[in-house]
Amino acid sequence: MNFCRWFFSSAAIALLISVGMFANARPHETRKGSAEVDALFTNGAVLRLRIDVAPTNIVALRQQPHKSVPATVREGEKIYSNVTVHLKGSAGSFRPIDDKPGLTLHFQSAGSGFFHGLKKFHLNNSVQDPSYVSELICTALFREAGVPATRAAHALVELNGRKLGLFVLLESVDTEFLASSFEHPHGNVYGQPGNGDITDALERMSGHGPLDRAELKALAAATSEADPARRAERLQQTLDVDRFLSFMALEVLLDHWDGYTLSRHNYRVYQDLTTSRVVFIPHDLDQVIRNPNAPILPGASGVVSQSILNTPELRRRYLERFGTIFTNVFVVPRLTNRVDEAVARMRPVLLAYDGNLAAQMENQASSLKQRFVSRAQFLAKKLDMPPSENLKYQDNIAKLSGWRRGGENDNAQQNQIKDANGKAALWIGAEGQSKVSWRKRVKVEPGHYRFEGAARCAGVIPMGVARKGEGAGLRISGTKQPRENKLMGDSPWQKLTYEFDAPPEQEVELICELCATKGEVWFDTDSLRLVRIK
Repeated sequence: MNFCRWFFSSAAIALLISVGMFANARPHETRKGSAEVDALFTNGAVLRLRIDVAPTNIVALRQQPHKSVPATVREGEKIYSNVTVHLKGSAGSFRPIDDKPGLTLHFQSAGSGFFHGLKKFHLNNSVQDPSYVSELICTALFREAGVPATRAAHALVELNGRKLGLFVLLESVDTEFLASSFEHPHGNVYGQPGNGDITDALERMSGHGPLDRAELKALAAATSEADPARRAERLQQTLDVDRFLSFMALEVLLDHWDGYTLSRHNYRVYQDLTTSRVVFIPHDLDQVIRNPNAPILPGASGVVSQSILNTPELRRRYLERFGTIFTNVFVVPRLTNRVDEAVARMRPVLLAYDGNLAAQMENQASSLKQRFVSRAQFLAKKLDMPPSENLKYQDNIAKLSGWRRGGENDNAQQNQIKDANGKAALWIGAEGQSKVSWRKRVKVEPGHYRFEGAARCAGVIPMGVARKGEGAGLRISGTKQPRENKLMGDSPWQKLTYEFDAPPEQEVELICELCATKGEVWFDTDSLRLVRIK
């Protein structure tokens, strides 16, 4: 039965929305004095800002870019004189003050007041997102899934009379922002210093009380609990699991490769004082869907994400949440319409400012739309897959059957055939650049395994695939371990093997593949098996 149709019946969707995925969402209207702030992020205007920094402070920013200096900000006739500014960004997005720097502006409580109700905001230079709309679209997805996420607008910026171009104006994770999602917005907020996890000395960005990171230590201890049932219980006590499942599902769905789940980067952690649980907040969503075919069950980097995948009950809930969000939140026509609406709002302003910038923005926005489409197409196929199979072992050997096609393209054909000698085989033939496979999903217990089988090939011209392999061979999906087995040219029947370690209670996708520009391969169906070594 189609997974999406089975799981997402109208009754199931209604139940999930009413009591599950969106239970923790709180409207922005609850933010104190929110009307002016909300208008800034909903009216679609492209602001024009002029920032003036004294020459001596420009020198200071060259020497210590992350140390704040005084500045003056002008928006039309309005002048904000009590402002500090510093440079933002890490290795990929950081630019020096004489280039197109990302900026953080802090408006002091005295003097000329706050900026449209904001005490603090960021100006992202968007050098890693030339569409300038990724933050705008993707942060909205998190909010719709019940995960707190800052909002985005746009501004044309000048610095000391020098035109810097278009920027993404982004809310800061401060007390005012937290008040929109939490009853008590004064808990600790932590940020990560470059690929840091909750087990590291995360920087406390705001909050009160002893800086002992007790809530992070409790969560880290829960993730290291050996017993899966007890681990799930302790995670429920220390982590807002519902929100984290949505957070993690969207990070993976969007292939936020530079986020917490995949890279331990670009996130914030908040201690919810009402529940005493930790909440994760996404950050810097300017690089999404780099790989439309990124797996649903990734090789997670963050320890909390690892613990979710390694805890059977929580992994099941994650997969359900992933499907729910894909069906109800990641709605491609709605996403592409939002991109078009943002482009339409900005186009006239950018054409008057810089025609080349307008053209670049439109082209890159079209690319983002296509990535949304490609990601949805890939996930629709994945979520329609049959469930993984529990294998039956005899003397630690499980025979494999029930293979399905994977990675089909116009340059290749595949079929289950019998050769001239009556040998049953999985056949693939390529006439052009192809990466085509036969696949089977199985459930495995923790341990060391060998995937093996016999194959022969004819006329195979290999195509190298980074971190995967070349020619014909056997491997598993979602691993960083390359396959060393490979058949190329003309090769008689020979045994191929691929060994791997299975993580706790994990699903594994076994793959018989051909990565080539030309040639044929036959995999002996009767020889394909999984051997449990230890």
